Amino acid sequence: MSYPPPDDRLRHLLAQQINCHVDTWKLAFFIAGAIADNPEIRAEIDRIGAAHNTGQHCGDRNCQACFEATTTTA
Repeated sequence: MSYPPPDDRLRHLLAQQINCHVDTWKLAFFIAGAIADNPEIRAEIDRIGAAHNTGQHCGDRNCQACFEATTTTA
């Protein structure tokens, strides 16, 4: 079995990052679930993905992909 599991990848990736800042994996996974299930966050992830898929800037000033696209010469 691969990790993170493909059917719950976002929650597991979030939990891995959160786990560095909380006392237990269970708490990290709980917080990650709340983030991953939030409709506003999901909509923002979808909006950013759609912009990147069409080659557009997503408008997030902290977006590494957009930063690299503007600083890379063709």
